[in-house]
Amino acid sequence: MNDQNKQEDKKGGVNPGVAAVAGAVVGAAAVGVAAVAVLANKNSRKQAEKAIDAAKDKVVDMKEQVAEKIEEGKEKVEKVITAVKDASQDVVKAAK
Repeated sequence: MNDQNKQEDKKGGVNPGVAAVAGAVVGAAAVGVAAVAVLANKNSRKQAEKAIDAAKDKVVDMKEQVAEKIEEGKEKVEKVITAVKDASQDVVKAAK
């Protein structure tokens, strides 16, 4: 054994990867239990459904806004490309 292995043996403890997986499992279980508790109550279930529907609507709106911005960007890029082509043709003509 080299010094590093001896040092690791003395540290003990839990492997960080195992700790991360265990933490994820515990967190997922806690979220699941909380979700069951919320959905068990009829009023809470309705509120959760409304929140989910509102979130869906918001995501759809954001998607549409992003699509519009992308189209606007494409149009601007096309205008710039056309302007650069025209300018470069003018430079070539002037050089002749």
